[in-house]
Amino acid sequence: MKFFTASLLSLSAVVLSVMGSTIPPATWTRIEDVSSEVNGNITALEKRGGPEYVTCYNSGTKIDRAPSVTCIDNFCASVFGTRLAPGQTVALRYYWGSFTILLSAQAINGCSWSIDKNCNRLLRKPLDECNTRGENGKQGGYVTDLCGQWRYDPGSNGSDE
Repeated sequence: MKFFTASLLSLSAVVLSVMGSTIPPATWTRIEDVSSEVNGNITALEKRGGPEYVTCYNSGTKIDRAPSVTCIDNFCASVFGTRLAPGQTVALRYYWGSFTILLSAQAINGCSWSIDKNCNRLLRKPLDECNTRGENGKQGGYVTDLCGQWRYDPGSNGSDE
């Protein structure tokens, strides 16, 4: 786990420097792979087929957009090309001290697919289409399409609430 976290932090430094992000990766304190922990939980979230459908939490921890974008960029770069079997989830939790951000992708409805460049766009949907009264105060949500579910979930003190 320590090697995985160190590798992700090293990768994030490269990705963030290339993408010109204004927030250095040292801002978060650690990243934790929680794929096995989340596998059983995400399937309980509402699944809808057809077009992309955004569900907003509208409750819980409120955080700023900037650290959310930094985490989304790092998550998508870290899992790009990962092949998900039906029901499989990949999830990372980013620790920022007073809050956390859980990001995940899951293959649903018997589908399997590889994570591609749509990762950033899909995870930004609940970020940008929920809590729309300003750039900050984001509480997260998830987007579901026929074959996948993408979750952006800020929390506090290591929880996803």
